[in-house]
Amino acid sequence: MALPATPHPAATVVVIRDAGPTAGAPFEVMLLRRSATLSFVAGAHVFPGGRVDEGDLLADAAACCDGLDMPPRFPHLDAQGELACRVAAVRELLEEAGVLLARRHGSWATTEEAESVRRRLYGGTAFGQVVRDGGWRLALDALVPFAQVVTPASEPRRYDTHFFLAELPAGQQARSDEAESDELVWVAPARAMEGGMVGEVALLPPTWVTLMQLASFDSVAALLAWGRARPIAQVEPVLTSGADVRLISIPAAAGLPSVDGADATGDLRFSFEEGRGWRLV
Repeated sequence: MALPATPHPAATVVVIRDAGPTAGAPFEVMLLRRSATLSFVAGAHVFPGGRVDEGDLLADAAACCDGLDMPPRFPHLDAQGELACRVAAVRELLEEAGVLLARRHGSWATTEEAESVRRRLYGGTAFGQVVRDGGWRLALDALVPFAQVVTPASEPRRYDTHFFLAELPAGQQARSDEAESDELVWVAPARAMEGGMVGEVALLPPTWVTLMQLASFDSVAALLAWGRARPIAQVEPVLTSGADVRLISIPAAAGLPSVDGADATGDLRFSFEEGRGWRLV
C-alpha cells in the first residue's frame, strides 16, 4: 500500500468587512468562484489562498514586515515557518483578489497601488522584490490565525492549510484575477450556507465549517477577538468513497466549530452530490 502524499504548506485568508446598517447582517465575507477550466475544485466558491512558496520566507523580513514580534500561533510551526505562511497569505490575497495587506508611511495601500503591485507580480517580479521596491511594509499583524486543516490522507494532492482572518483595509476594493477565479462576491455567512444547501453555490467542507463559525458573531471586532484567543488544532478530515457516495467527516474533538450556536455534538459530516457539491448532512 502506498504511503499518503506529504501535505504541502498552504495559507488561506478569510477576508471580512462591515456590511452596513441595511445589509441584514453585521458583516460579509469574501468568496471567490474558481474558474471552470481549473483541474482542482473547479467552480467551487472558496476563500483566497494557495501554496506556500520558497520565496515566501523573506530573508529581509525585518525591513519590510510588521508583526514579527508576535509569537507563533500554529503549534507545529516555528517563527520562520509561520512567517512564510503569513507572507504567502498576503501574496495569495493580492494575486487572487487584488487586496494588499501592506502599509507605507503608516497608511494602507490604495486600490490603485494594490493593482500596480499585482501587475508587477503577473509580470514575473518576485513578491519580495516588489515589496522592497515600493517601500511597503507587509501588515502581517493584520492576519489573525484561527484554524488549520490538512487534506484527507487518501487524496493524491494534499495541503496543510493555515487559516487566517483579516479585515478588508479601509479604502480598498477587491477584484478577482479573472484567471484562477471568475467571480468575487461579498456575502453574509448565513446566506452563503443557504446557497450551499440548495446548490446555488459549491462549498468545500472546510469552507462550510468556517462559515458556520463566522455566522455566530455579531461584529467584526468580536470575531477577530475570538480568533486571537482560540487554541488552534490541526484538523484532518476523513474521506470515505463508495460506488455512489462520497462522505467527509470532520472530527468534533478537533474543535471545529466551537462557538455558540454551532457547537458540534459529534463529527460534522458532509456528502457530495454530483451537480450540487458538498452539503452538510
